[in-house]
Amino acid sequence: MQAHGARALGYWRWSRTICNSVAARNTALYSSRVSFSSVSPSPQVPDADGSASATATAHPGSVRNHRERELILSVLSTVPSPREARKFLNSVSGGETMRSQRAFEEQQARLAMEQPAVRTPGQLVPGEILPSAGGQQQQYARAETGGAPALETVPRKLTAAVFIDGLQSDSACERTGKLLAQIQRIGVTPVVMLGSGARDGGHDGYRAIVKRVHQLSDAIEREGGKARPINEGLFFNSPYMPSALSVDPELIGAAVAQNQTPIISPLMADSSLRVQVLRTQAAAPALARALAQSTSPQQAMAGSRGEFSLLLARLILLGNSDGLTSTDGEAFHRFVNLEEDYGDLAAAGCRQAETLDLMRICLGILPPTAAGIVASVDSDPSLVLKGLISERPVGTQHKSAAQRLQRDRNAALRGLNHTQSTVPSYKPLPNYPFVKIGSDRNAASASNAAAQPPTRFTLLRHGFRIQRHKSVDTCDLPRLRALLESSFKRTLDGDSYFDRLRALEKRGGIEIIIAGDYQGAVVATHEPLPGSDKPLPYLDKFAVLPTAQGTGMADILWAQLRRACPSCMWRSRNDNGVNKWYFDRSNGHFRSRALEAGEQGTRWVFFWYQSQAAGQRTLTADEIQAGIEVSQAIPPSFA
Repeated sequence: MQAHGARALGYWRWSRTICNSVAARNTALYSSRVSFSSVSPSPQVPDADGSASATATAHPGSVRNHRERELILSVLSTVPSPREARKFLNSVSGGETMRSQRAFEEQQARLAMEQPAVRTPGQLVPGEILPSAGGQQQQYARAETGGAPALETVPRKLTAAVFIDGLQSDSACERTGKLLAQIQRIGVTPVVMLGSGARDGGHDGYRAIVKRVHQLSDAIEREGGKARPINEGLFFNSPYMPSALSVDPELIGAAVAQNQTPIISPLMADSSLRVQVLRTQAAAPALARALAQSTSPQQAMAGSRGEFSLLLARLILLGNSDGLTSTDGEAFHRFVNLEEDYGDLAAAGCRQAETLDLMRICLGILPPTAAGIVASVDSDPSLVLKGLISERPVGTQHKSAAQRLQRDRNAALRGLNHTQSTVPSYKPLPNYPFVKIGSDRNAASASNAAAQPPTRFTLLRHGFRIQRHKSVDTCDLPRLRALLESSFKRTLDGDSYFDRLRALEKRGGIEIIIAGDYQGAVVATHEPLPGSDKPLPYLDKFAVLPTAQGTGMADILWAQLRRACPSCMWRSRNDNGVNKWYFDRSNGHFRSRALEAGEQGTRWVFFWYQSQAAGQRTLTADEIQAGIEVSQAIPPSFA
């Protein structure tokens, strides 16, 4: 209990740190809010059922305290890893603006210039040079090949582009306004565009869109944020490129400079001053391109008075669905690597095909470290904050106690009860979050399903191409060795290591998965087990370049590993900082005994995961026991 209390206190302090880290930037915002509240009565904010909230009629100070508590609890519910917490705090504080992103973008830009890839027309590569409206070229963090990274001269504001389609009810408008106000208060600037809700542009939706834009702005103001509706002058047809839609970023920059959330209408006036309602599929890529061209660390954003440029972290699409599903509705996609998975999803059928295509286009325009989130407008704000702060899909967050209990029951029915003496017992990590986001939709009854907010979303990355090798000799060994040494920060005993892999090729086989341009790799082997004709799937190496961290590379490689090895086992040093990441993704673990005084060796933690799909191989109790012994005997590969 004391350990649980200490961890709870640590998460509470971390959430307060997030709120305090942006307090200095919002001092003027909060002071103006206090002065306004002192002379004006607090508005009554309707709840989801239409009744007025009791806190809305309370003292203005109580309302602010209530909002702060809600924000802290929402942040606590994300349960990020220490690395994710540090990264988010650094990005909102302004002291550090993701050096790994700059290095990765420079590397991608050099590759695009030196080795132009053959790709289909219209396909975009993250980090490539983007054409501007005037036909000029712009590059994210351009640096000469082999030169030192360019120093930043302009501060960057962490930004999330939010596209909303399907904001039909007043309750959804209030819920979305609360979400956007909370995003603004934790130091992220949302740039919001409302969709037309129609497949074809026209005059019919003009009044409805303008009305919703102002309603959403009012909802943000009621929740303590600041908003600015932008209905005119943003979209236009450039005389240099009449067929292309252009965006004037100055109006957005001016709103962000005043700590206001721009709420954009997809409206455009033609040369005859007739107003057109633009389709989301046309307006969203144009807006994404304008935002991407405002991310240069050497040039301030137009309209910002030279104060900042943008640091785009997320592209959030709030619509009528809580993610991407298959056409028959059977499969839900929690994570999508667009570069590798788009063709398979399109061929198999996706119920939200237009949403998938739109996210693919926009993420191809945005910087490579940006991620996409597809969620429902009816989602709890805490759920979307989880995807904003954390870099993991919802399915890879801490498992709930109920899920663990059900898994243990299923294991007992299969004869894999981990409490048996033949299998080392393990203790799951304590479960947080502190806030219950909602019930699982599949577990809820039909009568209560409509009343429960969605509890899932789809996380998308532009991603990387995947190479698969069954032999060491088909890989670029010098580059693979450099990747492993850079990731582990140790010297690889290359000759012995690769000779061992060649020997395993002829016995059980190996799987080498390369992501991108040798920016990440997984080496899995099939180790022979004594007394068994089935080899043990073993994760030998999991490596990601430091410059590729924050791009979703780890999740992409892990998904490929689960596809290649439905069940797998691996070991990690007891003091490895990545173990928390392994705990979240394993079904069980076993710690080797403590070393006695004078003994030599390494204390290991042995992990394994099991396939839940029917017909897939699962590790038996004896195989897990034998696998621990085999894993412990594998010779070290680093000097």
